[in-house]
Amino acid sequence: MTDEQPVIEPPTAAESMTLPLELIDQCIGKRLRAFLRDQHVIEGTLVGFDDLVNLVLDDVVEVGSPVQSPPTKRMLLSSRTLTMLAPLE
Repeated sequence: MTDEQPVIEPPTAAESMTLPLELIDQCIGKRLRAFLRDQHVIEGTLVGFDDLVNLVLDDVVEVGSPVQSPPTKRMLLSSRTLTMLAPLE
């Protein structure tokens, strides 16, 4: 009988990789900030998205706008306008 410990292999890159759509899926129901190509920044609650990363957001407000407008109840945001998404929670 030996006291050898089993060798635990580190995970491979494929096993530890998080896919972009999986990361976005984890944000459903949470607030996020969307940076747009035209330099606008909006915040809203992610309701859903598709494989092209078109987003459906609730309670959307524009960040940094000099004019405060009421939140938009629901918005469909085209992926063509996005440069970056950042979860706020």
